[in-house]
Amino acid sequence: MRKFLKPVLLGLLFILLFSCERDEICLEDITPKLIIRFHNAKIPDEVKSVLNLKVEIEGIDGEYTNETIKVLTDSISIPLVVTENNTRFILTIPGDDSAGTEDNTDTISLVYTQQDIFISRSCGYKTIFNNVEGALVTDDDNWIKAIEAQVDPLEIIDENSAHVKIYH
Repeated sequence: MRKFLKPVLLGLLFILLFSCERDEICLEDITPKLIIRFHNAKIPDEVKSVLNLKVEIEGIDGEYTNETIKVLTDSISIPLVVTENNTRFILTIPGDDSAGTEDNTDTISLVYTQQDIFISRSCGYKTIFNNVEGALVTDDDNWIKAIEAQVDPLEIIDENSAHVKIYH
């Protein structure tokens, strides 16, 4: 019996040691967000911050359904809709009750093509956005004066620098 038990135990130990999978942790970049930087419309090279900016993205539930950025900021990052080839987002600056001004809402529409790239088994796929074109939906009282892509054609492949400048 002992002669039989020793090979079985060695076999089980061998199976246990070599059947484990290594842990896979995703260290790669995920689908990048659109990074917007706000600039002064009168002095284009000067960064101009926005306070209490409200961001809404059509078609995305959750984090940006009705998000208000409560701090003074000169840039924001916004996720794009990966299930369609366009994203519309609404940027609202608050009015001043003491001055009698109302909230001012502007809409920006982006159109793009998507490319899904397989990263790894643990990370899955990453979507990059090619040939991005943006347009400001004009109304009677735009607080945004112009939008400009940092590079032409605009491709959103990472979050290393701003993709779009908004002049206000």
